[in-house]
Amino acid sequence: MRIEKRLIQLFCCITTAVLLQSCAQDTLTSSWVDQSFKGPIKGRIVVVGIFKDPTAYNIFEESFVATLVKAGADAVPSHQYGQGYQRHSKEWLHQVVKESGAAAILITHLSNEKKETENVAPHGLILGGAMYGDGAEGYQSYMVEVTLEQGYTLNRTEDFIDVTIFDGQTNKPIWSARSKSVNLNQLLRKDDVQLENLYISNMKRDRIL
Repeated sequence: MRIEKRLIQLFCCITTAVLLQSCAQDTLTSSWVDQSFKGPIKGRIVVVGIFKDPTAYNIFEESFVATLVKAGADAVPSHQYGQGYQRHSKEWLHQVVKESGAAAILITHLSNEKKETENVAPHGLILGGAMYGDGAEGYQSYMVEVTLEQGYTLNRTEDFIDVTIFDGQTNKPIWSARSKSVNLNQLLRKDDVQLENLYISNMKRDRIL
């Protein structure tokens, strides 16, 4: 019974470590606000994701809009508007703002990406102890059996994402921020509420929202 309990504890610890390692790690590296802007934004915010892949910008815009709405903002995704215009052209953007009635435009894009590969050698992981019998030999046998880990290759990607908010009337920037997101083993990120909340927290601090 004691050994089974320790095995369960060991499994839980390893699972938690793997999950934490595979999750993206997000930080804001810089931010700026126009000190002359008298916030918060009064009106709708249209979210524009600048990605070549339609699936990517659809998912990103919908996710960011949902997080903004949850934070109390009036936000809409740009892909709902400007049909018939070439996306990301000046004419398209003007049409999106006109159709959506946006007071502000939030534009986000991937500004840089770094990729690294690291080879991790086989190693031991000591998370606890148990015994087969009462002696040191049984203890050692248990630790070897359950704690030795094989080597593996770790793929690390750093994504730098810029978000800028423009005034819908003057087209001048009123706020911007850059984030760094660390992805391990090419984790597929369909949305990222944690990252969006970092931006929104900063917006609230600067009285943008």
